[in-house]
Amino acid sequence: MIFAMADAAMGLKVRNATYRSSAEISDNLASRDLKTLVEKGFLAADGQTRGRAYVASDVIQKVRGRTREPKQIIDPIY
Repeated sequence: MIFAMADAAMGLKVRNATYRSSAEISDNLASRDLKTLVEKGFLAADGQTRGRAYVASDVIQKVRGRTREPKQIIDPIY
């Protein structure tokens, strides 16, 4: 499940096929994992059955916002 959680936390949409491929698991297991993550409140489902994608829930987005290092722009002149 870490593959799906990491992608969603980074702001990417997670689809069953891409999760299944990166985690090298079966279609049934991928579906079950994603369903569990939605039920537990880590992911939110977006769309209907065939076009469904999963995104980070509000809770995960807040955690990401608190733990993310701000991007620093270094001035090349100074």
